[in-house]
Amino acid sequence: MGKNLKVVKKDGKIEKFNKERIYEACKAAGASDEVAQEVADKVTEEVHKVSSSTIRELQLKYLEKLDPESSKKMIQYDIRKKPQESASEESVNFNVL
Repeated sequence: MGKNLKVVKKDGKIEKFNKERIYEACKAAGASDEVAQEVADKVTEEVHKVSSSTIRELQLKYLEKLDPESSKKMIQYDIRKKPQESASEESVNFNVL
């Protein structure tokens, strides 16, 4: 099902949807193989052409239902990652000026 799906990334680039990336992110957050696969399957069922942030929201939605602890870890990771993304965007903007 995910073969023809496209994902619009934050920077506007379009990539092929990759169910495996959802699975791997869930595994990295501590989810079991079974939970990670179920989350990846459920997200894949719901998406067609969506932004990466929408995929992330769906991923967190199902991960929270199936493995709340892994969901919390993923949210904490996002919080830690956000300031780094902002700093990188600021430096790009600064260099442009």
